Amino acid sequence: MKVRTKKSEHSASIGWRERRRSALIIVSVFMLALSIRFLYLWEYSSCPTFRVPVVDSETYDRHARLLAVEGEIDRRFFWQGFFYPFYLAGAYALTGGSILWARIIQAMIGSALCMLVYRLGSEIFNRKTGLVAGILAALYGPSVFFECELLSTGWAAVWSVVLLLLILAAGMRHDLFLYVFSGIAGGLSIITRATFVPFLAVSFVWLLYRFQRSRRSPKATALRAAVCVSGFLLVAIPVSVMCYRETGNFNPLPQSGPINLFIGNNPDTDRTIMIRPGAEWRELTRMPELHDSKSEHDDRRYFMGLFWNYVMLHPGDYLRGIAGKTVRFMSSRELPRNVDVYTARGYSRIFSVLTWKASRFGFPFGVLLPFAMLGLIRRRREIPAPVWFYLVLYPLSIILVFVTSRYRTPVMPVIVVPAAAGAMELYGVFKKRRWKMSAIMTAAVVVIALISSAAGPFVTEDHDYEAEMHCSVGFELGKQGRLEEAEVQLREALELEPGYGDAHKHLGLVLSGQRRHEEALKHLEQALKQKPESYLLRYYIGVTLLNLGRDEEAREHLADALARARTAKESSLVRQIEQLPIVSPPHP
Repeated sequence: MKVRTKKSEHSASIGWRERRRSALIIVSVFMLALSIRFLYLWEYSSCPTFRVPVVDSETYDRHARLLAVEGEIDRRFFWQGFFYPFYLAGAYALTGGSILWARIIQAMIGSALCMLVYRLGSEIFNRKTGLVAGILAALYGPSVFFECELLSTGWAAVWSVVLLLLILAAGMRHDLFLYVFSGIAGGLSIITRATFVPFLAVSFVWLLYRFQRSRRSPKATALRAAVCVSGFLLVAIPVSVMCYRETGNFNPLPQSGPINLFIGNNPDTDRTIMIRPGAEWRELTRMPELHDSKSEHDDRRYFMGLFWNYVMLHPGDYLRGIAGKTVRFMSSRELPRNVDVYTARGYSRIFSVLTWKASRFGFPFGVLLPFAMLGLIRRRREIPAPVWFYLVLYPLSIILVFVTSRYRTPVMPVIVVPAAAGAMELYGVFKKRRWKMSAIMTAAVVVIALISSAAGPFVTEDHDYEAEMHCSVGFELGKQGRLEEAEVQLREALELEPGYGDAHKHLGLVLSGQRRHEEALKHLEQALKQKPESYLLRYYIGVTLLNLGRDEEAREHLADALARARTAKESSLVRQIEQLPIVSPPHP
């Protein structure tokens, strides 16, 4: 019979108190994060895009609804990472297709991520550092924004921390189940974002090398390798099979990889990175077709060919581009592309406190980065190899393509851990009154903040994203037949940017749909002044003129549109024009 001594009872009491304290910290971090995210959602609900997704969010929303309601997968489903539309379809199936509930679920997942950040910080350093890291993750504004958007960014951040926790645990305990779960999480991560591939490959090799070095048998090492790969294939093979059935391409990676490589690596990246959704994007995606591409496989090969030609024929320019993108990645500001973080500030007071910029300085990254650098230097011996792999390889995989806030944000839940360590280091030297060291470390933080804010403004920052947001919402509302609401949004876009060609075009189409052809014509002609080479605008104007009974002018525009459409190999439009004259509103 085992007798409990006073000493064992005391140890058990201490252990219970420690567990209770740890649980209290975890719950507190979660509640802080959830409170901020719920308050943000409540305030941000007035934003036009809250219930009308646009651009990539609209694509995800459309594919998820098709899967949730009709059980079908469109071939364009595989254009971007596959995991997020699967998740969103599940969320819609559970909530009756509610965008609000999808955002609430994501806010809860983002809050749970802050608890995992606390765990990661505690594992690498100590509980206090973990607590600071969890609080930083809870308060990091750009993460709050992207976690609540219909985008895969929040899930990419989750896999970043989950993978590190699993790999670190497997490297220490060598449990077979940890290897299986690492492989499964790795598969889920790459079908969320392909940028995980380099980190996964190096980390899995490191795991096996570490196991082999512990003087284990080759058979045991091979078993763990097989288990890890099996976990990965358990995810990768089913989605690859689904992709093959729809596209003919057996691949767990998204179809957009080659075109994104071209966008970020070519002789005129400032132009390609600023290609806007709509007609400009369509022109880009049709480039392979104009060079006799016959399939989506040929399309991908065409863009990969352009990328490799640029790398091989202009290696100096390519390397300078990589250096420039590295500077962008380190910028204190949140760089937009199709999504601009700073537009959200006008719809949420809490977010305007958590995220802002003053001149070239951006908060919070302008503060987070210097403290992270301080922590990485001062506590470098405590940081395990997989964390270093992640902090080097994941940013590099972004830099090799192109840099935006949306792609950089998944790195933040990991960066906050050394940032918390750096903050604790500075607090420690202040507390010990080591004034000289305090001054040196403070100066280092300030210098790094200034350096990260010096470059720019970059080309993506010189654009009116608020006007584009209203225009995109108006376009989506027009597609849904909500013409009066669409008109309001499009006029708001023109109020912000009177010469906005796409807003004039979409407003013209909306007015035509309301049979207000005279008003429509004025806006379509204004749009044509912005893009005189557009055969679509000439077609829209021609049909509008037909509806006004101005046949002679209509024939002139339609003949011009037909000639340009034939040159552009736009066969569907050619057939439409050849069936005219008709008396009906034009359709986009």
